[in-house]
Amino acid sequence: MSNICILHANKKHKDFLIYANKVIDQVNNMKETNGLQLNIDKDYFCENPKFQCLVAEVDNKPVGMIIYSYFYWASDGEVLWISQMYVEPEYRKQGIFFKLISKLREENKEIKLVSCATGEDNKRMQRILKYYGGVEMKNLKFYYKKV
Repeated sequence: MSNICILHANKKHKDFLIYANKVIDQVNNMKETNGLQLNIDKDYFCENPKFQCLVAEVDNKPVGMIIYSYFYWASDGEVLWISQMYVEPEYRKQGIFFKLISKLREENKEIKLVSCATGEDNKRMQRILKYYGGVEMKNLKFYYKKV
């Protein structure tokens, strides 16, 4: 599929990003929230975005995305944190995910560590992460607390 365009998300992608976020929450058996929907304007469509987002379009239609940000890990330096990745089911296995990852790499050549988390039941994403060389960190637990 040669008519795939990868670009940074803009306002016309807002509904797609919110939709993809909800699908990802369902696949990962997470409690669905409307946090992205409530916060996307102040967190992304603003002067100083808190995260970055690449969108894959086919014929000007959004069909895939990666949401990411950065943090610092004392042992490794700056880390690119992939928050979410999604490609519409009917567009999978057509090179879209590969093009999204390629663009992400191209724009982040200095990054030496990429990290992400996925739901225990999301076997498809686990296979993809392993295919790209991802290693499961069995000796760490992931905790969070909303404040």
